[in-house]
Formats: sequence, C-alpha cells, structure tokens
Amino acid sequence: MSTRISSGAARTSSSASPEQQDASAPSSGTARSLLSIGELARRAQVSPRTIRYYEELGILPTPQRTAGGSRRYPPEYLSYVQGALLLKELGFSLEEVRELCQGTQERTGEASARTHAMLATKMAVLEQRIRLLSRLHDLIRAAAEGGGEANSGAAELLRLLGEEAQAAGSASSPTGQR
Repeated sequence: MSTRISSGAARTSSSASPEQQDASAPSSGTARSLLSIGELARRAQVSPRTIRYYEELGILPTPQRTAGGSRRYPPEYLSYVQGALLLKELGFSLEEVRELCQGTQERTGEASARTHAMLATKMAVLEQRIRLLSRLHDLIRAAAEGGGEANSGAAELLRLLGEEAQAAGSASSPTGQR
C-alpha cells in the first residue's frame, strides 16, 4: 500500500472509500506541512543523497510520495536524520544505526533484546574511550604546560594514541581486526 499526496491532501491507494482513505492516511500532518527532500536535507545539513541513502538503508521510514513521485517527509523525520548523524559521531556504524532504528520500530521482545545488547556493547566501548580520552587530555595539558616530564609525556601520549587506534579498530570489527 503506497501513500500518495494529491490535491493538497494525503491519500492512500487502496480499494477503500475516500472517507476510509482519509482515515488511514498518516497523521503526521497535511501535505502543506510535509517537507521536500531538499528542505529536509537543508534542515539536517546533509545532502539529498544522504536522505535517499538513509531511506534505502532503513534508517528513515519510507516517505509519502506526490502523484508525480516526489518524496514528502513529515517534519519529525528531521529527528531521525539528526539522531543518525549523532550516533555516527559517537562511533556507531550505519548498520548499527539501522538496527537500532528498526529495533525501536519493531517493538518485539527479540528486537528489544538485540537493541539492548548492542547498546550495552557500545556503552562499554564508549566508556573505555572516555577513560582513554581523559588520560590523553591530562597528558596533553601537562605537555602544553611544559612540565619537566614533557619527553615521558610524549611517549605516554603515543602509547595512548596507539591504544585509541586499537580500540577504534576493535569497535568497528566484530573480530577486532581490520
């Protein structure tokens, strides 16, 4: 069942009567409040290609379409895009973002368990990274202040950067290998 927008109102193509079609249309707003792909992309500060890609991956739910085939997005889709961008910034892969989005949409016990396990794993990785970055911050501060331990601080800094690179590699690969 595909949703089409025509004559300024959302319609669902089915054999239902016009009254039933209006009742089954998404309650996410009128055609006037829906966003074009360009407007959604502009507000999210991404390209329209990113919006289409997120839709292909299942990060964004399938949008409504006009009679001419143009995508029309409810304003709340901006939150999906911004959330995906934030998760990416925190180290989530697009596959993990997709799983998280689909897990929250499925609302089954199995999906909830998968989502919980993924978030627990990611939380452990982020906590390790925070500890590492805190140590790195302290070393950089000490080196910047020119303390007598600048040379040993530089060696420790390199060691920590190596640990960070290893942790990043482990987080992006199930086996910890690249």
